[in-house]
Amino acid sequence: MAWGGSLNKKGSDYVRKIREADRVLKFLEEIKKNLNPIEIETISKTIEIIVSQISKGSEQKTRI
Repeated sequence: MAWGGSLNKKGSDYVRKIREADRVLKFLEEIKKNLNPIEIETISKTIEIIVSQISKGSEQKTRI
């Protein structure tokens, strides 16, 4: 790991989930370029939900 530590299974799973979410968000941002305004709004709401869930997971990790 770049920060010099190792992660337990839960930490490793969390990092994988963040990386996967990042890939999904990049994909969603890319397809927004080819959509109509209503579809863009739907994708934007989806992005907000994903970011919110990742943020909640991050907050829980900092409390442990």
